[in-house]
Amino acid sequence: MSQSDTRETALAAKQRVENALEVLRVGLSSYVAKHMEQRHGSDWRHYVSRARGADARNGLDIYALLKTLLDNWGELFRHDEQLRKARSFISHAMDARNTVAHFSGVLTSREALRYLDALRELAASIAAVPQVRIIERIYEEQRASDASTATDDPSVLDLEEPAAPHRLRPWREVCEPHPDVLEARFSDAEFAANLALVDQGQGADEYVDPAAFFRITYATEGLRRVLITTLARLSGKGGDPVIGLQTNFGGGKTHTMLALYHLAGASQAGYRPEELAGMEPIFDAAGIETLGRVKRAVFVGTHKGAAEVMHAEDGRQIRTLWGYLAWRLGGWAAVESIAESEAARTNPGSERLIPILRDAAPCLILMDEVVAFARQLRGLEYDAFHAFVQSLTEASAAVEGAVVVGSLPESGAEVGDEQGSDALQRLEKIFGRVQSAWAPASGIETFEIVRRRLFQPLDDAGESARDVTVREFRKLYRDHRADFPPEMRESAYEEQMRRAYPLHPEVLRRFSGDWSVLEKFQRTRGILKIMANAVYALWSGESTAPLITPALLPFRDDKVRTALLEPLDRAFGPILQSEVDGDQSLSARIEAQRPRFAKTKAARAAARAVFFATAPHAGAARGGMSGTEIRLACAQPGDQIAIFGEALQEIAARSAHLYRDGDNYWFSPQPTLNKLASDRARDFTDEHADRRIVEILREDQRTRAGFPRVHAAPDNPSDIEEGRATALVILPPTASHDASMGPQSPAAILAAETVRRRGSGQRRYRNALLFAAADASSVGAARENAKRERAWHSILHDADLMDNLTKAQTRDAETQAARSRQSLHQSIRGAWVHILYPDAPEDAAATAGFVMRSTRLTNRSGMKPIPEAVWAKAQSDGTVHDTLGPGNLAKELEPLWPAEKQHLTVDDIRDWFASFVYLPRVRDDGVLDTALQHLCSDMEFPYAYASGFDEDSGIYEGVVDGKAWLSADLGAGVLVRREAIQTEDPAPPPIGPGPSSSPDLIPPTPPSPGGRASPETPPPTRFYASVSINPERAGIEVARIMDGLLVELTRTNGSTLRLTLELEGTTSTQGYPEDVVDTVKANALDLKLDAGSFGFEE
Repeated sequence: MSQSDTRETALAAKQRVENALEVLRVGLSSYVAKHMEQRHGSDWRHYVSRARGADARNGLDIYALLKTLLDNWGELFRHDEQLRKARSFISHAMDARNTVAHFSGVLTSREALRYLDALRELAASIAAVPQVRIIERIYEEQRASDASTATDDPSVLDLEEPAAPHRLRPWREVCEPHPDVLEARFSDAEFAANLALVDQGQGADEYVDPAAFFRITYATEGLRRVLITTLARLSGKGGDPVIGLQTNFGGGKTHTMLALYHLAGASQAGYRPEELAGMEPIFDAAGIETLGRVKRAVFVGTHKGAAEVMHAEDGRQIRTLWGYLAWRLGGWAAVESIAESEAARTNPGSERLIPILRDAAPCLILMDEVVAFARQLRGLEYDAFHAFVQSLTEASAAVEGAVVVGSLPESGAEVGDEQGSDALQRLEKIFGRVQSAWAPASGIETFEIVRRRLFQPLDDAGESARDVTVREFRKLYRDHRADFPPEMRESAYEEQMRRAYPLHPEVLRRFSGDWSVLEKFQRTRGILKIMANAVYALWSGESTAPLITPALLPFRDDKVRTALLEPLDRAFGPILQSEVDGDQSLSARIEAQRPRFAKTKAARAAARAVFFATAPHAGAARGGMSGTEIRLACAQPGDQIAIFGEALQEIAARSAHLYRDGDNYWFSPQPTLNKLASDRARDFTDEHADRRIVEILREDQRTRAGFPRVHAAPDNPSDIEEGRATALVILPPTASHDASMGPQSPAAILAAETVRRRGSGQRRYRNALLFAAADASSVGAARENAKRERAWHSILHDADLMDNLTKAQTRDAETQAARSRQSLHQSIRGAWVHILYPDAPEDAAATAGFVMRSTRLTNRSGMKPIPEAVWAKAQSDGTVHDTLGPGNLAKELEPLWPAEKQHLTVDDIRDWFASFVYLPRVRDDGVLDTALQHLCSDMEFPYAYASGFDEDSGIYEGVVDGKAWLSADLGAGVLVRREAIQTEDPAPPPIGPGPSSSPDLIPPTPPSPGGRASPETPPPTRFYASVSINPERAGIEVARIMDGLLVELTRTNGSTLRLTLELEGTTSTQGYPEDVVDTVKANALDLKLDAGSFGFEE
């Protein structure tokens, strides 16, 4: 057909639809006017819906009539039983109006017929008999026009199926799909039932109308138990007051709630609930004849935001869940009974809820998506929500005839963030105490659910034709026993074929087995989504197959392909197109080259079967399809059974993505074992991960960078040896740091304890420690990477598994293991970004003598080992010095040098810098030695170096002053004030690498260190000291005394210490004010000072 002919045909179809819409307008006008006037009186036209800008004085066009029906459906038009059954046709009529009003030049005859059929059904539902007849004539005109152009309809897929066995009737002649499937009126949302919209009367008839809903509903064992116990409870004959529904994504929770909703509301909708499809045995099992009116309250956590108004009426608002449920059950009077809790947004408690439930009983409360709602709450509202749910379950248990049903996810996408996980745990505890047993559909139940939703019931002739087809397939399986799986010979499989017809059980088995492992695949809902599109494509393409087998699924259809690929790895899209079922796919090319394969379409059939069965396994070898399974998915009575395996051999020989291991085949975007690795990673605990992380940390400590010492995750950090050289301590993953917690983070607490303690005593060299800690928000990712790395390691060392892999898979496993190791190293290095170190407290009187401070480094991409990254950061911001200028050294020493002392030992200076946290932290003694050399070499500073000091003579020996060069090792010398030097002639400098060094100069012999007594002198047994302390530096100076004196004295076994602190304060003749006297006395008593040991005097 030429382009001009196509447009002419579309224009003709458009004109017929427009004519039918005008006919429908005539019939609808009187119907809408009648019902609107009954509700709103003579001014009803003010309440109709019109297009924007329409003149209210004009009559109602078709758009206004349809829009008025939709906008007033819940409160007005849904009560008309006949119109309620035609609810979906209103939407299709609106779609028809929009299509012709915004005509783009494209309208197929098939689409026009669907529109005309919807208009006819809508007219019939309002008893507009003359209009029905006219629209029927228009419909027949369009159908006659369609006869000459049907083969040119681009929406019809050329199935290219093999010829069907002549003695078996095609399934499409036996089993007719439901209208919404047959006419492609379904959408993704049709299979994702929304309880909130159904409660408002919106959605397809199959979900909104109780009778239609139960016609497509199969009562699984789990659903049957829930319906029976709910009936018993609502009728006052026992039953469970609280029912918890918990499954994975797409597990049937909402469908179960819809069943309860319609069962409880059937009487209100004009039905006898016991007469609804499938309900008679339910009522019999519950021992109940019928069910009267039941008050229902529905809450769906995703329908409105937590901050939104739940309900508003006449200027009054309800903002809480408990207020909303109370209003649903008892109106504003019930809300008033909990008005204080509504206003304060606090839980009213079960005591207030019991009267509301008692007045409303029998009543049913349905709470869907409660975890999703809880995720939106914060603070007190979050706690109040959980408290309310618990109170509600307690109240329901106390009121006969009250039932609360809540749905909970198991995990994954529906749980969401950490708060979602916390909410799930709390709600599981609440429902776990009282919940009724419930189970999602499984096994053969899924067959019934899918068949009932997609296909209409078979009549007697249809059942006979079905039985013939089943017998022929069973005969095929018996006659070729070795070619098919052994379970095909069991009588139970015949029953599965009957229950699944016209679908082959293998289709549903693959969906419920292989596809259910996919995180994005929603169980029954996912099957319906794919199969509804597939059935429509097969029906419109006039399939002649006796059964819908996996090999006949129309992957080339756009909607089928999109639905099929949605839960799969994105890489499967090109594979499906290029190798499986595209026009130029590898399988199609092979059929073109092999007439033997082309006759039965064997290559494409086998490729589709293998793709359908193995794609969900992402190429894992264990997800492969055996030869017997391939034949089961492809063969029909009369086929050459071996041809499918032969076709696959040719495809595998030329394919980049079909892999073969003996008689086993699978598709994969690349040979991958990711699914297996993920499964194994889940078997590893955080403890396993932490042990692996510690191993990596200890590997990293080999790269010390500028640190003289590195200790990675020591078993007991307080056992780290004393030393003046700066040590980096890499804290374990269990001691992470959160900057918002400050000194209370696990890392800061452990670091502070390490600085404070050395073994069972006090640590002396506190300023020689630096710590690296993981960020609290990143350690989790490091643990997950550790688990994954361990998983890949276990795969590589699983001899049985590796023996069953192909070489390509083995190479991939090795590559993935190497990548996981690299990712683990990078994530660890990227997580350990906090540097902690002791520093002087701002409060000089602080008893600890130090505080832990932190800074953060950046280790981009985790490329640098931790010591290297920490060293670079510590150097750049001055946390650790590897050089110290003479001016800075003099500046630090001056306030510490006692005025009465003329010299300081070099060892003392080294000890000070390693001990006192208010001094700069230097890398090691060499940094100080170099600084001292420069200090003494520069005449600007009043200091000199002496190798020793003779206390008897008061003479400094081996004095080096001015520009003289010093040796690298200062030994046990002293730093002396230049003014105190009493030698007439300075001693020659020590040997060193300077211009004035000479081999004739002999360095002085250093005295014994510190002027200690000779070994013959008896050791002292008592130490005493009296020290004056600057009040402004009391904290620092006391800490120095503790580190320098008390800590050393406690090293001697049997040593006892007595420390006395004397305070004396004086003021001017005015004296201390009364408030100061009172405060000091009170503080002294609080400090447990003896009453006679302190006081004030004039």
